[in-house]
Amino acid sequence: MVPDTHVLDQKATLDSNTKTTYSSCYMCTMDCPTTVVSEGDEIISISHPECIRATGMVEQRESKQRLTTAKIRDTAADDWSQVDYNDAIAHLAEKLTAIRKKYGPEAVAFVVGYTKEARPYFRRLAYSFGSSNYITESSCCFGATFVAAELTYGTDYNHFFQAGRFKQPETKCRVIWSNNPSESLIPYERHHLITEASKVPTIVVEPRRTMLAESATIHLQLRPGTDGALALGIAHILIKKGLDDTEFLNQYAEGYDAYKTYVEDFTPERTSEITGVPAELIIKAAKLYGTSKPAQLAVSQEALVQNSNGLQNHRAVILLAALTGNIDIAGGNRPFDHRLKGKSVALPEGMYRPAENPMGSEKFPLFEEIYNEGQAMLLADYIEQGKIKAVVSFGTNLMMWPNSNRLATALQKLEVFSTSDFFTNPTVNVATVFLPAATHLERQSLVMALNGRVQYRPAAVAPRGQAHGDTEMMFKLADALGLHNQFWGGDISASYEERLSSTELSFADLPKNGKSISLKLLDIPEKNFQKVGFKTPSGKVEFDSSRLRSEGHDGLPIYREPHWSPASSPEIAKDYPMVLSTGIRSKTYSHSQGRELAILREQEPNPRAQIHPDDAAARGILDGDSIEISSPIGRIKVVAWVTDAVLKGVVHAPHGWVTANCNALIPDGEALDPITGYPSFKSSLCQVERA
Repeated sequence: MVPDTHVLDQKATLDSNTKTTYSSCYMCTMDCPTTVVSEGDEIISISHPECIRATGMVEQRESKQRLTTAKIRDTAADDWSQVDYNDAIAHLAEKLTAIRKKYGPEAVAFVVGYTKEARPYFRRLAYSFGSSNYITESSCCFGATFVAAELTYGTDYNHFFQAGRFKQPETKCRVIWSNNPSESLIPYERHHLITEASKVPTIVVEPRRTMLAESATIHLQLRPGTDGALALGIAHILIKKGLDDTEFLNQYAEGYDAYKTYVEDFTPERTSEITGVPAELIIKAAKLYGTSKPAQLAVSQEALVQNSNGLQNHRAVILLAALTGNIDIAGGNRPFDHRLKGKSVALPEGMYRPAENPMGSEKFPLFEEIYNEGQAMLLADYIEQGKIKAVVSFGTNLMMWPNSNRLATALQKLEVFSTSDFFTNPTVNVATVFLPAATHLERQSLVMALNGRVQYRPAAVAPRGQAHGDTEMMFKLADALGLHNQFWGGDISASYEERLSSTELSFADLPKNGKSISLKLLDIPEKNFQKVGFKTPSGKVEFDSSRLRSEGHDGLPIYREPHWSPASSPEIAKDYPMVLSTGIRSKTYSHSQGRELAILREQEPNPRAQIHPDDAAARGILDGDSIEISSPIGRIKVVAWVTDAVLKGVVHAPHGWVTANCNALIPDGEALDPITGYPSFKSSLCQVERA
């Protein structure tokens, strides 16, 4: 723990009137432990792990820009009217009740982004209201990796990505695919994937030359969106060199012969032609991975699947672990067992989920069936088709949608659109009901974190103005909708008690000052599949997925070019010749959060897009110039970051900037992954010009 000097320098000396709260930081979702010292409603000091995002938590609470008053209006074109918080809740409940009576409960969508803490209650609210249209940001982040892993390895491995990041002393080789820990994984530059890269042979697959890539034994710098082809090319070499684990495959692989036949076409030369990675480097990487057992494969939770062929690309990559027999062995890829699971409270006792299928189930049934929620990327479609008349949202960021200007227009057609947040943003700008949200310093939560940590996090200080915690707002709205009994009679503590019932703890066991308790997690024995098999239809690792085939998709991890690419859409590439990859991570910001905070903006004041020196020179662009990135559906202005860390012909743009929403350049509709509905953020087309 290190002190937040920004806070300590501005606050009073500690005295006997101070209170110490053991809390957690929610400037991202890691819930890192913190200690907050306060006097009344004034924060005196905060200690937290060394992280730039955490330094902004006090300013987030105390900022003069923060919205702390409830507001309503008839349409997004009208001026806001400030109202009492209780009146805003009553107004929203009245609108929702009228819409349910006129159109049915399915006409209301329940949409949540950040925070994730109150999601169990929001799903319960949607279902209790009668709507199955519960949708989240997982429609473009993580959900598809969960689906891909479960289709391939079964339910024990649906957190395949997370288990691959845990340090194991037995590991003799690491393949790190589309992970950039120096900007996205705490403790950033000190993450073991970086610090041990000189000790453990490391293969990095990444379109940019990152800090990790520079530390790696081998860096495979591929064209964005071609990950599936590269994985199949590596598999081709492993099989040709006899480095596949035939003993494991003969007993535990389904469809391996068909897979083996398919990868024959992905010779090093063809793979190199598709990906841009030199053939000799692909061969070298395959040999290193195949001869260094046990080897661990670490993949991103979203980068691979944010493509029009994302799910199959991801499957092609994670199947390399099974191909080499690195599944469920020490030092390899084991099932994820590092987090406690609370009891689900999505439905009150004796209640069933609404009978109607959720949003997107007709187009993306496997996503809904496996991830158990609707596909939010179709929200604009549903509004335009008149299927959705109202949206209730918490912490929703419309910039996370591809072609997001289309959604902004659609949301203004709703009869009511509520949202809750800290600051003005594009979502608030098109809402008709606004509820001010409490920051994590001001709200209570039940934390069930990694490695068995359980914590009741109390509010360290009172909320400013009319702000309330998301949980409190959901309970209040439930009461106004006549759902008091379905929400534990309004008793949030009773809900915590029920959620903890899957553990050995009761709510009374948790210290009310926020101190955490650590529970020992169950040790899953190695090679547990020898006893229980893999929880797929075949009981084996499915190289050829029966569930995919049953829905009319290819069972094998077939490679297809991105929807818009120089190879698949030459007619578009003629005017938009550069590959666009959006979503550069930054340790300064968590997605779109924090741009309003001066302490963070000092570190990273402007959106900067990375472009190769040759591409910049051809366009008369210098480092630091204002440039315009355009696609067939939009254009944005950013600052040029001229660097040879990126491939020639590729532009990498950051996400989350209101002034430069890169996702407005990404197509939706047919460009969505046909299996999961995921957007093609990581590989599209654009043109770049000097602004």
